[in-house]
Amino acid sequence: MLSTAYTPIPNHAPVEEFSLLRSTLLCGKKLRDIRTLQDSIARYGLFSPILAIKRAGKLIVVDGRKRLAAIKRLSFEGRLPRSLVKIPYLLITDTTAVERRAPMIVANADLYDAVLERFRAGSTVSELTAHFQISHQCVRDILTLSRLHGLIRAAFFAKMINFAQTQAYAALPKPDDQLTCFNDLGPFAKPADILAGAHSINAAPDAIAA
Repeated sequence: MLSTAYTPIPNHAPVEEFSLLRSTLLCGKKLRDIRTLQDSIARYGLFSPILAIKRAGKLIVVDGRKRLAAIKRLSFEGRLPRSLVKIPYLLITDTTAVERRAPMIVANADLYDAVLERFRAGSTVSELTAHFQISHQCVRDILTLSRLHGLIRAAFFAKMINFAQTQAYAALPKPDDQLTCFNDLGPFAKPADILAGAHSINAAPDAIAA
């Protein structure tokens, strides 16, 4: 059976229900980072849910503090997108939920388009990490998707294949060879089988013209 990326369904709550363990004075670089994040959220929305725990009836943010600060500023300025009147969040009850967050982020097609647009415009991995508030690894994983044949990438976003499979297909440098391998093996192929198929394609001699 095909193993797909774990994608938990987020809850939603208004900004007033969230709080931080401690408040931080926004000035200098911190304020500039928040303003950059404000512009990103105003344009693209929120690509991944905030992570929170519940304490005394309040949602305490454990991951996404900068995003929450940016959302609060947007709300105060009257620029908060309607889609964020209620903020998506995941209630954390164990550490595995945090560990599973990365594949969920990478599988966001809108984030892929936004990251790739800025990367092609010259942004570095570090700049993309700061702008979208995602890890360096997430940025690198998203850039891996850009090396795939469009049909294979579409299959990933449609949850027909998982990220481990896309990494295996990306071992083939030519997108047409990737698609040949995908068509031969189908969507249920294990990464090891994909890599074996990629090796056989790479090892095949060039066709001799008639």
